[in-house]
Amino acid sequence: MKFCDNLRNLRIQRGLTQTELAERLGTSQSSITAWESERREPDFKTIKRLAEFFNVPIGALLPSDDVDDEYVGTVAESLHQNPKLKLLFDRSKFLSDSDLDAVLAVVSAIKKERGDDA
Repeated sequence: MKFCDNLRNLRIQRGLTQTELAERLGTSQSSITAWESERREPDFKTIKRLAEFFNVPIGALLPSDDVDDEYVGTVAESLHQNPKLKLLFDRSKFLSDSDLDAVLAVVSAIKKERGDDA
């Protein structure tokens, strides 16, 4: 299922309107509407808040059924602890597939030079 469907289902299961959910999260009703209609997606911090609010693992909101919550948590913690890693991640979201391939090639070359082929 998609994020928008997961969010809508959790909200409805809890008997909340979009307005009520927005008030409890400290956001706008238009944000909830945009998330549920796939016009926008919240950032990771907001997804984490949503998961905490609904008392579900982050994977319950994400679009894939095979999300490893432990891995997601490890990645989130790494991004939180290392501002440069977070900056790299944030900026990479706007790259094309070919740009991402180029970045991955650079990372692979650095790893190879260091002898870290894992």
